[in-house]
Amino acid sequence: MTLLPVFAGLVVAWVALRGLLTHPLLPLWVRTAVFWAAPLAAATWAYIMTADDPFLFPETAPCPREPLREGVIGSGAVSGVSTPFPPRAYCVWEDGTVHDLAPGAAFLFWVFFALTVVPLGAGLWHALRDPKSLLV
Repeated sequence: MTLLPVFAGLVVAWVALRGLLTHPLLPLWVRTAVFWAAPLAAATWAYIMTADDPFLFPETAPCPREPLREGVIGSGAVSGVSTPFPPRAYCVWEDGTVHDLAPGAAFLFWVFFALTVVPLGAGLWHALRDPKSLLV
């Protein structure tokens, strides 16, 4: 049942992209911004998702697996958590203390996400208002 929403999303994205490329009032730099902002958003998303990953360099992991400061924060156990959307990576200690990882990358993700979604929304609006322009 997940194939149908994915297909519907791809069709909507394709119509939005076609509407964006045929929009007569948008300057060329706005139309091309989507083509560099979307891959940069994907790259920053991947960076955020791997920010708490200890497998590459375990000795410099941002969320160490062994207890940290035993006695100050219980046993000091910590775990890394990543949420896919909205993208966020953080460390959680057993007492509930949270430390965000890659907050600058999260900000960049939202900038690139907006630079992708807003022009595509304008393209979708144009495609729905003037469907004959897509036939060119």
